[in-house]
Parts: sequence; structure tokens; C-alpha cells
Amino acid sequence: MKKNFPQDLNDRNEYRGMVHWFSPMVLIQTAKKVLDSTLFGQYADRRLVQAALDSPIDHETLIEKYCGGEKGICGDKDGSEIWADYVADLGDGFDSTYAIAYIIGQKEMKIGAHKLPRADCLIMGGDQVYPDASRDEYKKRMLRPYRAAFPRTSKKDACHPKVFLIPGNHDWYDGLNLFLAHFCSGRDTPIGSWIASQKRSYFAVHLGKNWWIWGFDSQLGEDIDKPQADYFVAVAQKMKPDAKVILCASVPTWLKSDMAGDKKGQEEYYRALHYIASIIRNECPKAKIPLVISGDLHHYSRYVAKESATNFITAGGGGAFLHPTHHLKDTISTKWPGVDRNEDILEIGTETIDSETKKAFYPPQKASKHLALGNVGFPLKNWDFCLVLALLYWICALLMLSWNGYGSAGNNGPFLSQFWNQLGILSSTPVFVLITAVLILGLIYSAEIGARNRKIVIGTLHALVHIVVLLFGTALVSTTISYFGFQSVYAVGEILYFVGLTAGMLALGFVGGFVWGIYLTIVSWMWGDHSNGAFGAMRLDSYRHFIRLKIEHDKLTIFPIGIDESPKRSDWALNPDYVDADADQDTPAIIPQKDLKKHFIEGPIVININDVAFLKSAG
Repeated sequence: MKKNFPQDLNDRNEYRGMVHWFSPMVLIQTAKKVLDSTLFGQYADRRLVQAALDSPIDHETLIEKYCGGEKGICGDKDGSEIWADYVADLGDGFDSTYAIAYIIGQKEMKIGAHKLPRADCLIMGGDQVYPDASRDEYKKRMLRPYRAAFPRTSKKDACHPKVFLIPGNHDWYDGLNLFLAHFCSGRDTPIGSWIASQKRSYFAVHLGKNWWIWGFDSQLGEDIDKPQADYFVAVAQKMKPDAKVILCASVPTWLKSDMAGDKKGQEEYYRALHYIASIIRNECPKAKIPLVISGDLHHYSRYVAKESATNFITAGGGGAFLHPTHHLKDTISTKWPGVDRNEDILEIGTETIDSETKKAFYPPQKASKHLALGNVGFPLKNWDFCLVLALLYWICALLMLSWNGYGSAGNNGPFLSQFWNQLGILSSTPVFVLITAVLILGLIYSAEIGARNRKIVIGTLHALVHIVVLLFGTALVSTTISYFGFQSVYAVGEILYFVGLTAGMLALGFVGGFVWGIYLTIVSWMWGDHSNGAFGAMRLDSYRHFIRLKIEHDKLTIFPIGIDESPKRSDWALNPDYVDADADQDTPAIIPQKDLKKHFIEGPIVININDVAFLKSAG
């Protein structure tokens, strides 16, 4: 009988490791996907296609058909509490993704004095899969871990919480095709014992007690399409007065706009969030937004709007590689439309423990800065990228050497004299000037550095170091080959020359890799720049987390739950109590062999809805 889950947990094809972002194939495939999705999104927006295929919005049946009804999806639940989970940026390495899925799927968890039941619904906040949206990656990196953590069952007394999803940029890399096919069919689609039933890539869900969760899809350009806008307008018009709305965004606009640094970037990142907030303000003016939550950045941080008291949480800890926090500011100016004046101030959340003030950053900023030093060992983890550098160096060396004839050292004197003469010959060629210009412009353009002047200076310095390595390395290798007479060996001299040059450039590629690692270390450690490149290169699966929410009539309690270290592959085992043919949803297929050491990142945080201001201005 076929097993639902492959039996060899060490099979890296079936149970994937963290995405190797600096792998040449991953870089090429991701670049192609980004290009294709950008062009596709501009000229064939799948959100419009999906809306066109769906039936027109019927205002009379809208709440019942799309939003969970008047009582909400949890309205008939016993007791006075509603529980919801939020997880984002999952679907990377099995160990980190499954660790979080396993905790989320537990019937109950105990942390300190708190007993938290399994949530009544699950929100997945974007980037369900890495590195791009393919059928195989969705299956192995996202669907399999969640099905193993909370297995599908046909038992009558089983619970089947709803799961709602919004896409992130990686879900959009195939034009949203597979995301819509997997999760937006409009039918009850099982993900283990969770059920996905939405029809579009966005949703407005009534949980009960007049509490709502809105998840909007801002595509790749922070734009809201008209059918989506019409949908949210219609929902807002049907919401009861005094509605409480939790907003789920694709990106943390408050952080992204601050990192952008310029007015154009700030306006771009706030465009979609402002638009959705304005719908709530205009169509349901008594509504309040106590919480805005997003993934996309793979860390945890929580800010509080000084005047409106809205909490802004970034929680992209579902499995993807870690992002730093040490560059984040304690205070951010924002155009959140929650106050009378145009700009509110976001202040980092804090709590006092044993007379020590702890900021709502995870990882803590001190730990984050320490982790940034890890790229000193860049060549060890990214040897294949070093081979690409070696190839580029080899091509550049051939172009420079060919200008005045291969192996020309300028004289027959001592080695050092030949070396300096060769250096002068290479540096005076038009090819060298062209290579220098291309490298400087390319590395300035590709530098993920927010401040423009710093981007130019650091990008130029980075390029100049590579140029020095290339120039001196080429001169050294070429002079060495010529000095020892390899090129003059009868019949095979030319072959020996090119073999020697290739070997020299291969070694030089690892020197270039070390330079690249030092560059990433410096810009990340000092300013928090290039966080995708620097932390993606290290593939850190630590500081994983998700959010559990407890909802009462006029109170929202936030439980941010983290694990500092993901289990190693050897820390997992197939569960002997799991049976494929008669699965029990409370018996996960794979179990940890040691304590996951889950804990509260902070808090819990209690938000009294009476302390939150109404939306009053457009900002």
C-alpha cells in the first residue's frame, strides 16, 4: 500500500533543505520567474481573470456566500473566545517549516501558565513556497509539512478549521496560476485537516462577535485591482457598525517605506494599505483597526501607533531564512490614516522584565548583529557561486590577455619585473577600462542599499576590490605560466597555458567569493543593508515564529510564539502511532525527538478595543 508520506526523512529531494539562494541555477530560475511575472502582471493580471470567472457580487448574499455569515465562521463555537493563527513566509526548508506547522497543528499547547487551544482558523500571510511557485515545490515545501502536522481524517468528530491565504511575491512568480489552482477553487480543498475554500486571492472573513480579518492582495506593485476594491467596498458597506478589523498585508509597508528612504518609495509602499484603510473609513466609519499584520520580512517586530494605538506586526517566521532586526529603528514616521493629522508615529513595542526593558524584536537586535558576521565564511556555504565568479574572472582575463597576445609579460627579466610589466600592459587595455566600467555600474545597480549616496560609494568600492583581484590575479597567473616556460613546451604549450590560466582563475573565484562575503558582512553588520543577500547566503533557519490570537468581544490578545532553533533533520522521526488508512488528526505523521522549546517572544499583548482610535484622515 502506498504511504502518504515518504519514509526516508533523509531524502533531501522529498524533504527539502533550505533554499540555496546563491546557487547559479536558483539565481537564473528566480531571475527568469521575476521577469516573467513582472511582465505577466502588467499585461494579464490573474486577479482580474479570476474575478471575471467568478459570479458577480450579490450584495444581498455577500456576507453569507463569501464572508462566513452573520454569525461568522466561529459564531456557533462554544465559549466566549475565538482563536486565530497567523503564519507567513513558510514553504522553505522542511525542518523550519515543519517545526512551526507541528506546533500550529497541536490540539493544545502549554507555555508557562497559558494553555492555548488549536485555533479556529489559520491565516497564511504570503510566500507559501520558495524559491518560486512550481507544483513540485508547493507539494514538498508547503503542502506536505502541513498535511503531516495535522493529517486529513474522515472521522466524524474531527474538526476542520478554515485556512485563508494571501499570495506573496514568490506565489506571484508564475503569474499566480498555481496559487489560484491550489487554494482558490471555491470548493473545500483540504490541506491536511485544514480547509481552504476561498474563491479569490483576497478575502474578508467574519470570525464572529463583529470581528473581521481582511487579507488583501497587492500583487507585485502594491496595486489593488478594481474587482478587489469593489469586493471590499461591498463588504464594508454590509459590516455592522463598530466592526473590529484585523488587516493582513502582503508586505510590512511601515518598514518597507522607511527603508526606501525617499518620497517615491514611501508613496509606493503605502498605496495599497492606504487604499484598503480608506475603504473601511469611508464605508464603515465606526470600524476600528486594532492590528495590521504582515510577513515578507522574515523576522518579528511590533510597533504601536502613538495616537491611534493600532499595532503593526511583522511576522514572517513560518520557515524561510532569517532576516535581521538590528537595523530597525525604535521610532518610525508613518502616514497611517488613523489620526487627525497626516502622520502618526510608530514606536517599538516594549515590556519590562526584571527592571530591564525588552524591545519587540525577534531575533533580539544584539543577536541579529552577531549573526550578520556569519558571511565571513561565505565561500564555504556558497562554493558554487564562487565557481560562477571564477568563470566570470576567466572570461575577463581572456579578454584582457588577448589584447596584446596571451602570456605577454613585457620582458624576460626577473619574475617581479615581468609581473609589474604584465600588470601595466593589462591595465592599459581598452578591454580593462570597459570591464571596470561594467563592474562598477553593475555592482552599484545591484546593491540592495537604501541610502543613495551610500549605495554609490559602497557599490563602487565593492567593484574596485573585485577589479584589483581580477587585475593582479590575472597578471600573477599569466606571469607565473610564462616565467616557468609552460607556454613554450612543444605541441602542448598553448594547452598548458590555458589549463594553468583556468586553474588560476578557479582559485581566484574563491578569493572573489571571500570578497563578496566580506562585502555582505560589512553592509549588513553596519547598516542592515542587503539583508536578502547577506542572510539568504547563510540560510539561517533559526528564530522561527507565528502568531496566535485570542478574540473576545472588546479585547484582542496577541500571543507571539517562537522557537530559537529549528530541529536538525536527525531530530525528527516517523510517528509509529500514525496510520495512513485510518488517520487521526491529533496524531501527526512526523514527530520531534526533543523539546522544540517554544516560548512567547513577548507579552502576551492585550489590546482593549476602546483604546483604539477610529480612522479619521486619509493621511
